[in-house]
Amino acid sequence: MELLHKGFDALDIAYPVHFPAHFIPKLEKAKAAATEINVPTLISLGGVEFNVASTGAKGGYAYRLSAVKGREIWFVKKPNNRDPWGIRISVAAIQLALLGLSGVRERLERKFEALGLPIRSANESIGRVDFAVDLLIPGFALSSENFVMARNFGRMRHADLLEYKEGGKSGRTTSVTVGKNPNRQIIVYNKRAEVLAKGNSHWPLVWNRNREANGLPPIDLSDPETSQVWRVELRLYKKHLKEDHGVATWFQLQQKLGTMLNDLLDDVRYSEPSLDTNRSRWPEHPLWCRVRKELNGDLASMHSFASEEHIGEMQKLEREQMLVTQIAGCLIALASSRDVDFTAIPQFVVQVGGEIIELFRANPAKTERKLSIAKGKSA
Repeated sequence: MELLHKGFDALDIAYPVHFPAHFIPKLEKAKAAATEINVPTLISLGGVEFNVASTGAKGGYAYRLSAVKGREIWFVKKPNNRDPWGIRISVAAIQLALLGLSGVRERLERKFEALGLPIRSANESIGRVDFAVDLLIPGFALSSENFVMARNFGRMRHADLLEYKEGGKSGRTTSVTVGKNPNRQIIVYNKRAEVLAKGNSHWPLVWNRNREANGLPPIDLSDPETSQVWRVELRLYKKHLKEDHGVATWFQLQQKLGTMLNDLLDDVRYSEPSLDTNRSRWPEHPLWCRVRKELNGDLASMHSFASEEHIGEMQKLEREQMLVTQIAGCLIALASSRDVDFTAIPQFVVQVGGEIIELFRANPAKTERKLSIAKGKSA
């Protein structure tokens, strides 16, 4: 059972502050441009770069911004004296892995300073925090029957959600979730299967940098027998944080986090079945013992060995591949509409490429404007 990664995996936090009024026209313009080209528009506010989406979000948030540096999502309301909570931020898992909780806090506070937003310590409101442990466990088989939990938890087995079929084998339990939002939740799932299904190449990079630091070779994900990576994810939501533990601020979270996570491991245990008919007396599985061990120490400062620049480049390549795949899908749909034979696909693609070039040439000003918007030069 080898540790590949441990650290925070999600963070939602709100602040009682609004963007300055002089930012709103620029946000409106960027939002309109994103709607026109169906791609988020790049803008700079106080030197902080954001990609502005074409839509806002539930809860009265008029704007949805993705920070270029850090990639956290900012949900922003229009200034309103009757509603002080103008900004909610959702931090990406990979940023928490790279920087740790303390590093993310420092980065956010630097951005608030650059934006000219007057935030005061202990005024924030944390709405969710997740902690994850990734372990390499060849041969491990997950069973929902081995969970022993307090009565106030519900159990949901969804083996098909993340199932990755290979070699004709199927039916294995790959994910078990206990509990739900807005209280507490534990999910144990096959992270290797998710990575292969979704193409999240940054996680193998994180794992392999950790292995490299320990003098070990990279994981060979093509070998299912030796590359079984399982994640135990502990999730604490707003109601539990505030009502059960009085946690809303960074300081309160740091003070009580270890206790809350260990309490969750007590209330939901993964056990090893025994002959004892009383399930509550079943011994704890080594998986749970290892997760408890990994919760020791300074949780707030944990971060990965991987570099932000390398992961950023890999995510850029993933996005480009996604766009190519979407274009290929559109071409297949068009070929079907025009009744093109399979053998004629190569010539058809060249033909459509010519048609697209003619569209661009027919209105070069519009084409140049859209390209400029997409690059963020005219926002």
